[in-house]
Amino acid sequence: MNPSLRPYLGAFVAQLAQSGVKDVVITPGSRSTPLAILIRENPAMRVTVALDERSAAFFALGIAKASAQPVAALCTSGTAAANFFPAVAEAWLSRIPLIVLTADRPRELRDVGASQTIDQVHLFGLHVKWFQDMPTPGANTPPARHAAQVAVRAVHYALSRPCGPIHINFPLREPLLPESGEASPALMGPQFAPIMTASSEALTMARGWTEQANRLVLALGPEAPAIPGAVIDTLIAKNWPIFVDPLAKTARLGGVITAYDTFLRQAFRPNRPDLVIRLGSPLTSKSFNQWAQEARLILLDWPGGFRDPDHLDSLVIEGDPGQTLKALIDLEPVKLNTYSAMIREADRDAKVRIQSVLAQSPTNFEGRFYANLQRLWGKNRGPVLVASSMPVRDLDAFYHQGDLNLYANRGANGIDGLNSTALGIARHHGDVLAVLGDLAFHHDLTGLVYAQKYALNAMIVIINNQGGAIFSYLSQSTLEPDLFEELFGTPHQIDFSGVATLYGAAYRHATDYGEFEDCFISLMEKPGLRILEWQTTERAESAAVHRQLHQSQETS
Repeated sequence: MNPSLRPYLGAFVAQLAQSGVKDVVITPGSRSTPLAILIRENPAMRVTVALDERSAAFFALGIAKASAQPVAALCTSGTAAANFFPAVAEAWLSRIPLIVLTADRPRELRDVGASQTIDQVHLFGLHVKWFQDMPTPGANTPPARHAAQVAVRAVHYALSRPCGPIHINFPLREPLLPESGEASPALMGPQFAPIMTASSEALTMARGWTEQANRLVLALGPEAPAIPGAVIDTLIAKNWPIFVDPLAKTARLGGVITAYDTFLRQAFRPNRPDLVIRLGSPLTSKSFNQWAQEARLILLDWPGGFRDPDHLDSLVIEGDPGQTLKALIDLEPVKLNTYSAMIREADRDAKVRIQSVLAQSPTNFEGRFYANLQRLWGKNRGPVLVASSMPVRDLDAFYHQGDLNLYANRGANGIDGLNSTALGIARHHGDVLAVLGDLAFHHDLTGLVYAQKYALNAMIVIINNQGGAIFSYLSQSTLEPDLFEELFGTPHQIDFSGVATLYGAAYRHATDYGEFEDCFISLMEKPGLRILEWQTTERAESAAVHRQLHQSQETS
C-alpha cells in the first residue's frame, strides 16, 4: 500500500463532494485505482461504473445536462483518456459542467516508451475551460490544501458562466492501493465558499470572517488598483492596518504601513494576523508573505485569476476589487485598536532604524537611492520601472513615502526584456526612469534600439554590483566562495560606456552617492536615451548592511 495517496487524493475527493459533485462515472483501470477507491468510499458520491470510456463520458454528460450540476468522469491512462474527447467536445460546445479526471503515468515514465502512456498534458486542447497537471503523491507532495483548492476551483470554473468542461490529470506512481484509514475531510468550507462573485452573499460571508477576526490586516499588493484617499482615510480611522506594496497603485503616503519588510524580519514582530484582506498579487516582501501564511485570506480580484500560492483558507470574491473593498468598509473591526497600534508602532520604529542604518552605510550603498527616489525623480516626470531580483526588493525596503507611478515585470519575475519594457512605457508616457541591475540591463541590450528608431526619452540607472546580488541573500551564499562566484555571483568586466556609444545615449558613471546624485540631476534634464551607471558597494558588503537593518533594536 502507498501511504502518500490517501492524504492528498483523499482531500481532493472530499472537497470535490463538498463543492457539489454528487455523481461520478468510473471506468475500470489500474492507474486510476486510488481515485476510484477513494471516490467509492465517499458516502456523498453516487458512483456509476461503465465499461467503455467513450460511453462513460457521454453518460456523465447526460447527468450533468439534466441536473445542471457538475459531474465527474474518471478513467485510467493512455487511450482511455483519449476516448473521453468526443464527450468533452460536446460539453464544451453545449456548455455542460463536466469534470474529467484522468490518471496518468508519473513524469519519469513519459516519453520513454512506457506502456499505456500517451501525452495527456493539455490532451483536450482548447475544448476545456481549465486544465491542471497534478503533482505525483510522494515524499514531496504539496499540502493537502493544494488538492482541495484544485477541487474547489474545478467546480467553480465548470459552473461559472458559460459552463463547460474541466480536465484534471493525475500522474500516479506504484503502488496504487491507498493505505487504509478514515475518509479525508473537506478542508475549504461549504459549497463554492472559496470563490464567489461580488454579491450580497459574498459580502455576508466576508462579514462573518471579519467579525471572527481578532487580528485583521489589509494588504495592497502589486497590480492592486488605486484606492481613493477618502477610502484609505476611512479605513485608517477604523483602525485597519494597511500594508502597501510599492507596486500597488495606491501611493505610499501617511497612515499606511510601508516598513514592514524590515520589522517583520526582526526577532520581535507583531503577532501574526488571523485574517488578511488582499487586493492584487502576493506582496513583494517574502517576510510579509511568511508572516501571514497561517491566516485566512479574503482575496478581492478580477475574474479569471487565482492568486493564493500559499494555499491559505481563502475566500475569493471576483469582481472590481476597488468596488468590493468599498462595500466592505462599513465593517467595524473594533477589536483592532490594540493590534493596529502595535503594528503602527513597529512601522514607526522600523523607519527610524532604516534612516539610522542608511546614515552609517557605505557611500555607494544602493539603499540611499531608493530612499531619495521621490525627491530626485518626482511624479510629474513620468513613471518608474524597477527590475526584478534586488532592485524591487530594495525599493520595498527603502522607498516609504511617495506617489510615484511604479512598474515592474512581477508576473513571471524575470529579468529579461526590461529595456524593451521601459521603452514601451516611454512610448506611451513620454519619459521613463528604469532602475535595472547590471545583469538585467545586459540581458536586453538590443531593446535599446527603440530609443534610436523612435526618438524616445528614457533614463536608465544601472545598479552595477558586478553580478547576481540576490544570491548573496539566499542559501547559495554558504557555498565555497569560488564556486559561489562562478555559478551564482557571475562577476563580469563589461564596460557599459560602449553600449551608450553604440545606441547614441548620453552616459555618466558614478561611484559614491554624492557623485551619483549630481550625475542623476544633470542627465534628468536631457532628452533622449540617458544611461547612468552606478558602481555600488560589493555584494557581500551590501548584504551585511541588510543584516544590520534586520537585527532587533534590542540586540543592536
